[in-house]
This record gives sequence, C-alpha cells and structure tokens, in this order.
Amino acid sequence: MSDINFLPIFNQAETGVWEDFARIRDAATYHVCGYSMTSKDYDELIKEFMRNWRRRSFNFAFGAYQDENMVGFVEGNCTGDMATINSLYVMPEHMNKKIGSKLLRLAEKAGTFGATALDLVSLCSAQKFYERYNYIPLPIMRTSNHYRKNITKQMKPTSTVVPVFKVTKDIDKVCKKISGLYGVEFDASYVNSAHLPMFLYVDAFSDIQGMVLGKADKRSKLNIYVNEHQPKDFIKSKLDKEFKNFRRSFLNKLKNQKINLK
Repeated sequence: MSDINFLPIFNQAETGVWEDFARIRDAATYHVCGYSMTSKDYDELIKEFMRNWRRRSFNFAFGAYQDENMVGFVEGNCTGDMATINSLYVMPEHMNKKIGSKLLRLAEKAGTFGATALDLVSLCSAQKFYERYNYIPLPIMRTSNHYRKNITKQMKPTSTVVPVFKVTKDIDKVCKKISGLYGVEFDASYVNSAHLPMFLYVDAFSDIQGMVLGKADKRSKLNIYVNEHQPKDFIKSKLDKEFKNFRRSFLNKLKNQKINLK
C-alpha cells in the first residue's frame, strides 16, 4: 500500500470524481456479485451521487490514488449526531491490500466532529470486514446488513491533522477565536460554500489548536493559525506539510487528467 496516496475530496463536483466513484463501484460489485451496470445504470448512479451530495449539508469523501488514478473511495455524510458511510469500494486488483481499512478509518475520523455514531448498510460479502472493525448489526434482526458503531473517545483523532469537510458551529467557534488572535475574521460560510480545502490540528485531548486553509492553486497563500500557548512552530510545520502534500497530489491529479483528455 506504500504507493497508494489517500486524499480528502473537499469538492465532489470536481470533474471526474463521480465518474470515478461509479467506475470503481461497478468494477467492485461485478467482482463480488457478477453484475455489471448498463450505460443507463451508470448514468443514473452518477446522477444519484450528484443529487445526494447537493441535498446534504455535510458530506465527506476520501479517494485512494495510485499514480493519480483513483482505485478506491469512501463517501458519506453527517446528519445531526449520526454519520453515515454510504459507499466504500476498492478496485478488484487492489482488494486485500488494506486500502479499504484505511479508507474506513479516514471516514470514521471525518465523522467524529459532532457525530456520536456511525451507520452503514453492508454488502453481504463485506459484513465480516465491518464486524472486524466493531460494527454491529442493528437489533431489528440478527442477520441484518444494517450496521452501527458508536463513536468512543478512543476513536477521536489525537495529536494529528484532519481535513474539514464542513465547518460546524463548534468548529466555527474555535476557529474564530484562533484566527482572531491574528486579527483575522474567520468566515465559515465562505469556507463551506466554496468547499475550501481546510485542515485542523487536534491535540492529545482532541481539542483544536491550529488550522490551515487556502486554495489548491500553488500560487495561493496558505493561511495558518495556531492557538495561543501552543508549540507554534511544531503545529505550523504539521499543518503546512499536510496541506502541501494535498495540494501537490491534487495538482498532479489535475495535470494527469488534462493529459488523458488530449
């Protein structure tokens, strides 16, 4: 898995994202179930991804990339205190390489801001996979493929950098305080509407202590802010490294897409 790069997808409306989702889901379900989508099924699936993304206020997604080609993805959303994993698929040739496990862990971290539980519907072939990560069938029936996992304190990200897919009220409050130390007014509505790439640094207690936001354009300035009484150089270096890795990978992916279109 060393040659696989995992990236947050802040804006699923970017060119090719839903097409990649559909391509990977089709290949994975054919491998497992022997069913291949028709062109009509394919078009309807892309429209479904689009409709769901547009009607939800809090979406999250991660892609697994090899040489800028997506080989796996996970996508979901949060509603109230429930985070739902809607899709997790990996290309057949990349199965059993722990890519699905990594995507699941990333989705779990994305859902820990505000949610108290994770919810999903599993394919029969994937039930053992989710049970291995402590997902439990809902008590409607013991053989249900509807699974749930409570978010515990141990699951919350600590001493790490995490992507922000939506600035919630709680996150907004902390970010306003931190940016205010620099005389800057944080605008959560702009970040959310523009799907601006943003990362937070959370400490050992899962408290937000720093943030970085900017555009994927390498010419754009990164805005890095760190809370008072914190190791500023250390946190800034972590945020700077994470954002630049995302930006470099994102721009390489765009460049590769343009080459393939020629």
